[in-house]
Amino acid sequence: MNIMSAVLITIGLTLIGALGSLLLKIGSAKFRFNILSILKNIHLIMGLFLYIAASIIFMFVLKYADLSYLYPFISLSYVWACLLSIKFLNENMNFYKWISILLIIIGVSFVGFGS
Repeated sequence: MNIMSAVLITIGLTLIGALGSLLLKIGSAKFRFNILSILKNIHLIMGLFLYIAASIIFMFVLKYADLSYLYPFISLSYVWACLLSIKFLNENMNFYKWISILLIIIGVSFVGFGS
């Protein structure tokens, strides 16, 4: 696996993690502190599954690239989470949130081009 493949997989797993967050948010509306309720909450189960899957994929990718290079790309999960929350949760974004997203993308680009 080359560095570009590792980066693309890492970006993909940030989307998986953000989808996991979205499902956890949806599932939290029905969350109760008992095992049966948790096991019957498909959104919570799928959200946790996606988090675990993203972590396993990241462990695999770390074999092929430096942590200091790949880890900043994980911040893209914040970008995905914001975009998904707008689309599926009807959350609002203000000017400062959009600027923050832009700064994250710029920062990740600097890491990508600077390494």
